[in-house]
Amino acid sequence: MSGIQEDDDLVFHKITSLLEPLNEKGVKLTRETDIIADLEIDSVSLLDVVMDIEDNYDISIPVNTISEIKTIGELVDAIHKIKKEQS
Repeated sequence: MSGIQEDDDLVFHKITSLLEPLNEKGVKLTRETDIIADLEIDSVSLLDVVMDIEDNYDISIPVNTISEIKTIGELVDAIHKIKKEQS
């Protein structure tokens, strides 16, 4: 497995571990899972998850980026992009 793939998997697993307690419907968490529609997570809970991600990766996710993210995969990709830009 390449380094990029391993890093992607680590970020994906971190995000799913943060979302799992909010997954009251028991939806299978994949890169295609829609955070709001599939998991029915409200905006306050989503912001809590984003703050945990920011703390964990020592990054700052812009509000306009947060509003554009729909799926877990998009969130993973945004984290990688921001980590690269802010490092």
